[in-house]
Amino acid sequence: MSFLLLLMGCEKINDSYPNANQLVLFQVEYINYAWGYSHHGILIDSSGNVKYFKYPNNWRYPDTAGYITESDMNENIQQLDTVSFIIEKDTLLKYFSMLKGASEGQLSDPYNRMFDAGETIYSGYLYDSIIKKYKHVLIKQWGDWSIDNNSPEAEKIYRWLATTFHNVLESLRNHN
Repeated sequence: MSFLLLLMGCEKINDSYPNANQLVLFQVEYINYAWGYSHHGILIDSSGNVKYFKYPNNWRYPDTAGYITESDMNENIQQLDTVSFIIEKDTLLKYFSMLKGASEGQLSDPYNRMFDAGETIYSGYLYDSIIKKYKHVLIKQWGDWSIDNNSPEAEKIYRWLATTFHNVLESLRNHN
């Protein structure tokens, strides 16, 4: 009986680790409809490639349950520009390993923070290979309407993603 409980415990532990080899791990997206339309952001893949997108033609979003299909995610990937830079594997895995904890965080109700600033949405994705969908994990939404994820893991991921996004935007400004 003890052996059976040990095996069950091991299965549960193994299921709790997300798959770091899934195609997309993180996303940062800025959308604003005030004073003209703006939509751009980054996707970070499992190799650490940080790819930029700007004004995508037919961007796919998660459904009301928070899932985006593998085919819709692939359509989004086709709209990405070249690699902005690459994140070291150790750093990427450090933050991706926190995503499961962040997915269990309590989300605040949306609250009004600004006007006409749009929203920047910091997210992660957990891939479910059985249903072939990515589960959207909201890390933070900041802007006109803000939402906080109150898990400690989400706060650490947010700080890292915000810095990464800032660095991409700075790099793009310096190359133009």
